[in-house]
Amino acid sequence: MKGKESAFADPQLTLETYTTSPKPLKMTTLGLVWTMVCLMTTVSSQTPRESDFVRFPKINDTEAVTCECSSRSCQTVFWFRTQHNNLDFQFLLSFNNAARTSHQPSVDKHRFQASKRDKGSKMAFTLHIINITSEDAGLYSCMLQNHKENELWRPGVLLRPGETRPTLPPITKPQPQGIPNSIPNSIPNSIPNGRCTKSNYQTPKDCGSKVLWPLVGVLLALAVALISTLYYFSRLPKKCRHQFAKNGPLE
Repeated sequence: MKGKESAFADPQLTLETYTTSPKPLKMTTLGLVWTMVCLMTTVSSQTPRESDFVRFPKINDTEAVTCECSSRSCQTVFWFRTQHNNLDFQFLLSFNNAARTSHQPSVDKHRFQASKRDKGSKMAFTLHIINITSEDAGLYSCMLQNHKENELWRPGVLLRPGETRPTLPPITKPQPQGIPNSIPNSIPNSIPNGRCTKSNYQTPKDCGSKVLWPLVGVLLALAVALISTLYYFSRLPKKCRHQFAKNGPLE
């Protein structure tokens, strides 16, 4: 087993990776530093109310965090943890397609285990935390590495063991101004049946007839006026010819 030490921006912070395979597991220093900054920002800004990635497992239960690869090209997964109390960034373990696991020396091998599952065109890597305690609280994230040693980072899951999930307050709709709270159900019945207003959600039955018949009357009046006008102009040339024949031509 060989160890490889990687330096971060902070000279006091180092990361050692161990592998039993002949080929070392590579992790770029720039990627680790960037992930550390992102994870710290996420932990400090996330709250249980505004994130769907916050879990509240019970103490001594087994919690599973899954990291999916969109293709079958992923060869190795690296699991990290950012502790919730002191924001310490920690490498936990690595797991490859050959089911070989390499733990950080300070990590309990019996409590932190990894597995994989074939999902057809995808691969799912899972981190199992056995007998979880309150000290395991933090943001757990993963990094996938394919055969070309390209790195793909996935969003993390914030675990808060032993804590109670907060309950959201009920959502209350604001009441319209000028309407008493004691009679909200009587609003639709307060509109007279013979009156059509835009605020009605359900149109009364007689509103259609009150609009339809006046409209029909207006259309009929326009049609009569148009016919009368056409008839008048159609008769006008005949009157002119009759008057011209009666008077006779001028000599």
